[in-house]
Amino acid sequence: MGKIHTYESLGLVGEARHLRLDAITRLARTVMDAPVATVSVIQPSLDRQFFSSCQGLPDALAAARETPLEMSICRYVKDSGHPLAIPDLLADPRTADNPLVLEHGLRSYIGVPIHVVSGQTIGALCCIKTEVCDWTDTDLETMQNLAACVDDLIALRSLQIEEEQANRKLRAIAGARSGFVAHISHEIRTPLTGIVGSIRLLDRMKLDGTAGDLVALLNRSALRLLDIVNDSLDLARMDSGTFRIGQQECDLHRIATDTIDAHRSAADRKSIALHLRNDLAAEVYLGDRMALASVLDNLFSNAVKFTETGQADIRLSNDSYGNVRIEVADTGIGIPHALQSAIFDEFEMAGPRIARKYGGTGIGMAMVKRLVELMDGEIDLVSQPGHGTTITITLPLEPVAARPVEQVI
Repeated sequence: MGKIHTYESLGLVGEARHLRLDAITRLARTVMDAPVATVSVIQPSLDRQFFSSCQGLPDALAAARETPLEMSICRYVKDSGHPLAIPDLLADPRTADNPLVLEHGLRSYIGVPIHVVSGQTIGALCCIKTEVCDWTDTDLETMQNLAACVDDLIALRSLQIEEEQANRKLRAIAGARSGFVAHISHEIRTPLTGIVGSIRLLDRMKLDGTAGDLVALLNRSALRLLDIVNDSLDLARMDSGTFRIGQQECDLHRIATDTIDAHRSAADRKSIALHLRNDLAAEVYLGDRMALASVLDNLFSNAVKFTETGQADIRLSNDSYGNVRIEVADTGIGIPHALQSAIFDEFEMAGPRIARKYGGTGIGMAMVKRLVELMDGEIDLVSQPGHGTTITITLPLEPVAARPVEQVI
């Protein structure tokens, strides 16, 4: 059983013309060699037959696009749900005194039912001639095939309506979800920020032994939790459309240096070498400082996390078009080829085993991609399992100050 839609929403009733129905009635008129062809909807509650499409009707009738049911022949098709062929309208008691027949010289009629998705008959596709006609089985089959096309158009429009309704519902759900996530993330972040600050104060006390180890663990865990909350909040803002890319002066060398410094202790625990190479023609660009820092932090955090031996690098340069190119490269475990295309999808990670071993939510890389796209940039990944990963970001940033630099740390 299909869903019920109004004739207006289906495009069967109203002022607008249905071009595809017009194409069918034109075809019916041609193949049946009939001067008149219509697609009609019978509406007993309004006492009318509405012409959803018509070809060859008298001008006044075509302009009105409807006729009272007492003048309708198609109502017999609708009432019976079966095809109707009348060779001579003047000889049939149902139509012999029909004013429409008498006034316009109509003599023969063939009509077949049209239906909504539920199977209910709602009207007819018909052809009318001005002379007597002995309709054949071939004529009837042709009309039924054309009526099936009308049914298909009605079914297609029904599906479109349902898809539009589903999309509206999904957008409403997504908006509510984003609002809820943003609210919860904000509520969590406020006390969590206080916890992180308190742990940092404890860390500065340089406690020895087990106490010092516990504080260090608390610090790492709290910072990781804060990162997750911040990522969730940013993702919710992107979903809701409230996230905006700003334009400030950004020192890319400083952002890269701060990123490396933030992950140096984690790298030192695994004896991973960290390098920054800056070949930019300018250091300062107009861009969103927070977005750039978030992108670099997410990428470099992964580079350190998924590297057990070797190094993790940040390289800054310009491409041949003058765009800023940021490369984050590591010598880590790499990403399996089958998973590389999905690594930037939300909540995706490089396999369940990796997720269990290294943790994470799978939203960091999705956020990176979305931030890069919001900055009108592109992101590319090259990875070889067991031999590391290089992620390249290209951004059309406008330089503010020029100072040739080449630094390695």
